Amino acid sequence: MNDSVPTPLCGESHIDPQHEEQIRARLPSEDEAADIAAVFTHLSDSTRVKLLSMLATSDLCVCEMADLLSMSQPAVSHHLRILRQCDVVRFRKSGQRTMYYLSDNEIGNTIRQLLQVVMSGKGQTDV
Repeated sequence: MNDSVPTPLCGESHIDPQHEEQIRARLPSEDEAADIAAVFTHLSDSTRVKLLSMLATSDLCVCEMADLLSMSQPAVSHHLRILRQCDVVRFRKSGQRTMYYLSDNEIGNTIRQLLQVVMSGKGQTDV
């Protein structure tokens, strides 16, 4: 026995073709959607979130990040390589050291803002 209230079916009278076309024009292509999903996938790892949090605070070398996370340098380098692939993290040589930093582009700035909002508790919702 199904006690749920039936959901009314959409009728054609509510469709505004101009509004629908504006929305359709803003949808990403299949390739764009796949690229965006890949960035979200790369960011959905807690170790990478910690690395991004550190890099939002300061430029660091792999050995510093490995020490802070109590991880091996190869493991940290692996995560950084993934973050570089989606252009969230970049590096520069400083003498013998390779310094990593959060990209100074739209993605990097968005990540920086997101970390700030979530860490300050403003992004939390009651569920």
